[in-house]
Amino acid sequence: MKRDYITMGVAVIALILAIVAFSSSLTVQTVDDGGSDTIAKIRDTGKLDVCYAEYPPAVIKDPNTGELSGHSVDTIENIVSQIGAEINYHESTWGGAAADVATGRCDVMLTYFNQIPRSFTIAFTKPLIFVGNSALVRADDSRFSDVTDVMEFDQIGYTVAVANGESGHNFVKENFKNAKIEVIDVEAGDLLKFLSLVSTGRADVGIADSVSISLYQQAHSDTRDVFAADPFSLNPTAYGVRQDDIKFLNFLNDALTTLEAQGKLAEFEQKYDAHWLHQKLEYEVS
Repeated sequence: MKRDYITMGVAVIALILAIVAFSSSLTVQTVDDGGSDTIAKIRDTGKLDVCYAEYPPAVIKDPNTGELSGHSVDTIENIVSQIGAEINYHESTWGGAAADVATGRCDVMLTYFNQIPRSFTIAFTKPLIFVGNSALVRADDSRFSDVTDVMEFDQIGYTVAVANGESGHNFVKENFKNAKIEVIDVEAGDLLKFLSLVSTGRADVGIADSVSISLYQQAHSDTRDVFAADPFSLNPTAYGVRQDDIKFLNFLNDALTTLEAQGKLAEFEQKYDAHWLHQKLEYEVS
């Protein structure tokens, strides 16, 4: 009888240990399967999937060859070349890039505006540049000759043109209550075309990031860049990755910090005559 109790006790202990081991394996498997791991993907395939939207001089697409250039392209290619990998590029849009990253169409989105609702869907690296917004009006439109605040455009009877998903769209969506908002879906290479609604009189004002407004105004002398000297609503701009892709996010941040300290990021921007706002960094011997 005593031997039976001992045998039964050993069996119960063995069963408990087996259950614990099985539960632990399930927990580990759940963690492993539940997160993205672009680092492992690169090691296995040697490939990185990169989304982009044309945004000179950060991302430039040759209209004839489709070849990409720009300081943001040079940056990611420098990083990827140092780990012996290759890039597969995928064209995206400002409105669709977050979904492209979140669903795995690409592993990273280049030069993407970091905004709080967007950060709820994807994660961002450290800011690379800061971009304000501006407004475009027709040069001969006397109604706006004395405008000093963007909120003066939020009036009943005014039509404001914005590009879907672009920083200007996000600003008016959060702040405007009275003006009619004309949201235009644009392809990656056609970001500036929505501003033609201002030139043709279909919209009273166009609101977008200050660089896009400036580029359009330089090519269309019949328009005026209202806040050229003082852009409003500064936006950090960074690379976007999946929220659970922590190892890859850490890798990118480390790589960007290294390139910044070495002066490479500034070198890439100077190559394309870029003039962005940056946080001021100072290094000193302590």
